[in-house]
Amino acid sequence: MQTLLQLLLSEQKIGYVIADHHLMVCDYGGNPTIFSPIEERDKPILLLDFIPELYGCEEILQDILDGVLPSFQFENINRVLPDDELCYLNLTLVRYIPPRTIDSHPQLLIILTDTSKWAHTQQTLTQQRNELSLLKHSLNETNQRLEFILQYYVPREVGKALMENRIVPELGGEEREITALFADLRNYTSTSENLTPNQTIQMLHVYLDIATTAIAKTGGVVVNYMGDAVMAIFNAPNAQRDHTRRAVQAGLFLQTMIADYQKDQKSKIPFLHFGVGINTGTATVGNIGAQWHYQYTAIGDTINVASRICSHAQPGEVLIGENTYNSLQNSITAQALPPLKVKGKSQKITVFHVTQC
Repeated sequence: MQTLLQLLLSEQKIGYVIADHHLMVCDYGGNPTIFSPIEERDKPILLLDFIPELYGCEEILQDILDGVLPSFQFENINRVLPDDELCYLNLTLVRYIPPRTIDSHPQLLIILTDTSKWAHTQQTLTQQRNELSLLKHSLNETNQRLEFILQYYVPREVGKALMENRIVPELGGEEREITALFADLRNYTSTSENLTPNQTIQMLHVYLDIATTAIAKTGGVVVNYMGDAVMAIFNAPNAQRDHTRRAVQAGLFLQTMIADYQKDQKSKIPFLHFGVGINTGTATVGNIGAQWHYQYTAIGDTINVASRICSHAQPGEVLIGENTYNSLQNSITAQALPPLKVKGKSQKITVFHVTQC
């Protein structure tokens, strides 16, 4: 029976020590690896030498012997074994009343449990949690940078469509009907001649921000900034049944915003105005560029005509092509202009000056 008990204690890595009221070791057993080595074990052994971690705890030991404390426990005590391996122990101290003997004083029962495996597992889990936390923090920072890039360097709708896999990130595009809008600042070159580079940049920031805001409010996507000009498209990448109306409203809204800004403007930024050209038709929409640099945009005759119409728009005017007008003629106020001869077209084109939509 004693052999079986010793085997169980060793397998479970549990040891025990019994000490008398003088804190001298009376008996011990169980897992031998968790006891500090004592050279002369045939002599009386002081408990504090046998379990040195109890040094400084004499009052606690006495309180348990006196019945003041029913028990006490020390958790995760680390000890370096003779082979330099780190061992973790839990010590449980309880009051022990021995069977009837000559010495009837209460004794101490100290149970030592080797928790090294559990402690090492907890350390590994803690380290893994810390590593995962650092990785999560790094991923969050990366996501924030990506969101910043998508927000400020890629049109918002295009970035969202890419993330949702509605746009394939490869060169090429699809043919679809769109409405293209060009807005170009008039007298920009001559005005900027009298400004410093920083003043020119500040002026562009103001006017391009107004144009971009007007386009965004009506659901358009700015696909290109060309110096003092803006190119936007409607009905791509998101489908819009009323894309012609949205584009015309964007042009008129842009002109209203410019007028309102200049009415209340107190800074020294020069007063400039956009000429706006709008055209509707089929274009190729998608990623254009080189293998290492894509730009989401639209190309085709529809785009070229929109650009040419814009070049004929006077400051504060919104001009639209015939297709755009035919789509909205019953709901807009527009006046036909004399047919225009534009670069790249063999025939003159019909253009309308819009004042209300």
